[in-house]
Amino acid sequence: MVDDDEQIVALLTELLESDGRFEVETADNGYDAGVLTERLMPDLVLLDYMLPDVNGNIVCKRIRSNPMTESTRIIIISGATDQDEIAQMARDGADDFIAKPFHPDVLFSRVGALFTSP
Repeated sequence: MVDDDEQIVALLTELLESDGRFEVETADNGYDAGVLTERLMPDLVLLDYMLPDVNGNIVCKRIRSNPMTESTRIIIISGATDQDEIAQMARDGADDFIAKPFHPDVLFSRVGALFTSP
């Protein structure tokens, strides 16, 4: 999970870990997200769009450009809801977008859909 908001990170970490199906690692900026992604090769990255060093689309491009992580699923979670920005996120490699604030059921549903679709 990549987000610079400590409260969101704590909330989502607790939510995901209490579910029992997820191991959560966190980063609070795009650089660290890239390093962790390359080291851990996660199945999923939950990624805030507005990070302190780079926008999430840059992180998406980096993940997609690496053959070892190109199949990692990426869900952008952001308060940015401009349709042009959302479309650009998809072009840059995001698999899905969830607008903040959201209900936890939405997150679990979207994650499930990514791992059950071909």
